[in-house]
Amino acid sequence: MTPIVCAFLALVCITCGSALLMLWTKNILHAALAMFMTMLGLAGLYVLAYADVMAVSHLMIYVGGVLILILFGIMLTNQKARGDKDQNNLVTEESSRLWPVCIGLAAFVGLVFILMRGNFGGMEIADSNSKLSFVGISLLTDYAMPFELVGIYLLIALIGATYIAKQDE
Repeated sequence: MTPIVCAFLALVCITCGSALLMLWTKNILHAALAMFMTMLGLAGLYVLAYADVMAVSHLMIYVGGVLILILFGIMLTNQKARGDKDQNNLVTEESSRLWPVCIGLAAFVGLVFILMRGNFGGMEIADSNSKLSFVGISLLTDYAMPFELVGIYLLIALIGATYIAKQDE
C-alpha cells in the first residue's frame, strides 16, 4: 500500500470512529471532544483530496468556531460539577477600574503607534493567481453576505449549546 492509501485509511478510521463515539456517549463534553476528532479527520481528508481551501475553511469554521463555542457554552452553563452552591465564583466584589482602563489605554496607544509608523499604502498581493488570495478577495467582495451568515451560524451554535446545557435544570 502507498503512503497516501495508509493515510486515507487512518483518517477514515479516526473520522468514523470519532463520529460513532460522538453518537454513543452520554457525556456532552466527551461528545464535543469526539466531534473535534471527527472534524479534524474530515479536514485531513480534504487535504488528501487536494482541497486545501476547503480544509482550512473547515478548520476555521467548524473546529475553530462552532466547537469552541459549544465547549464554552457547556463550561459556562454546567453548574452541577461546581460542588458547593454557596461559593460565588463568578460574582466578585466591585473593584477598582483603574487597571482595566490603564491596560485598555496602553493597548490603544500601542495600536495607534503601530498604525502611524507602518507603511500600508503600497501593499500588494504577492501572488495574485493563488487560490487563497482569490478566496480572500471573493469573501470580502462577492460573498460578503454568506460570510456574515457564518457569524450568525456561530451565534446560533452558542445559543444551542447553552440551551442543551441548561435543559437539565
